[in-house]
Amino acid sequence: MLKQTKRICLILTALLLAPIVAECAGPDTLRLCFVGDVMAHNRQLDVAKSVRAGRNRSSAYNFESYFKYVEPHFKECDINVANMEFPCGVRPYTGYPVFATPESLPQQAIDSGIDLFLVANNHICDKGRAGLDSTFAVYSRLPVRFTGLYQSREQEEADNPMLLSSHGIKVAFVNFTYGLNGFRTTGGYVVPQMDTTHVKAVIERARKRGADYIVVLPHWGEEYQLDCSSQQRRWARNLYRWGADMIVGSHPHVPQAVEYDGQHITAYSLGNFISNMSVPYSQIGIMLTATIIRGADGSISTEQPQVTYLWCGRGGFMEENYTTVPVEDYINRPTAFMERSQYEKMVTEYRYIKNKFSRFEQDHNTPGN
Repeated sequence: MLKQTKRICLILTALLLAPIVAECAGPDTLRLCFVGDVMAHNRQLDVAKSVRAGRNRSSAYNFESYFKYVEPHFKECDINVANMEFPCGVRPYTGYPVFATPESLPQQAIDSGIDLFLVANNHICDKGRAGLDSTFAVYSRLPVRFTGLYQSREQEEADNPMLLSSHGIKVAFVNFTYGLNGFRTTGGYVVPQMDTTHVKAVIERARKRGADYIVVLPHWGEEYQLDCSSQQRRWARNLYRWGADMIVGSHPHVPQAVEYDGQHITAYSLGNFISNMSVPYSQIGIMLTATIIRGADGSISTEQPQVTYLWCGRGGFMEENYTTVPVEDYINRPTAFMERSQYEKMVTEYRYIKNKFSRFEQDHNTPGN
């Protein structure tokens, strides 16, 4: 009898305390991480084939070094996103100007923590129908989500935007490109492009399908320009007017400004994540981390985004293979570089970019501007 009475008391206490516990529960938070252009130029393919075999011994191409220094950060985030700028799995494997990579590169991205591939970019049609078929088949088979490539208009209507949920927050990802380098989609495939009517419709579709937060991911802008173009700014204004909450851009191959007005996060270009490029500022990129918060009242808000500058160490300059590292982790480690000139280049370009954008942020990253 005493045990039964005690059990009843415990149940009643739990029921009485439940509303209090619910009220005291903290807000739901979701961490999103974005990196820029993942590329594979000819020299990258040559080096990946020449280095000793990695854990994925079924492939002749070893890309294990590409993500290993940022993998710990990926593990701290809920959804990690990368722009995969190539067709995949179709031979022959080639670099610029017509890209095609082995399956082991996207597989390594997944093994390192990437959850979502962005596919709508100007190189996705480089290998024609064979490249589209292969890319769609490989990504469908791998344990990853991808957006920006569809097998039909009907599939695009059903699956665009990509909706992912974590911590009770549903996020929509809207990916499109300015163009396809003069190529056309074939076989019924659809790659969303910068059409105002269509992009606006996809954003509206996201809200109707229950998205709490909408991230728009345009492949846009002018290559190698540190300053965003007037077209990018005009599009950004329209995207926010149509209902977007955040913009993360790619294509210029160099970093551009990140703005935060207390409500919206705008990253005009994250630059390259990894490539063989060496023109000024093409080896420095941005890893952008955004925290999305659902308050107790159901409202959605964001915090000041975290901007982490990355440096792409080309093969033979930091390691035998290509790799990307957080700059701050290596700013005082010149001996980590196989060539002193590469360390000096990293420091010089990082300091210039940091100074340029810190001054910009003081003018633009305050509510009301």
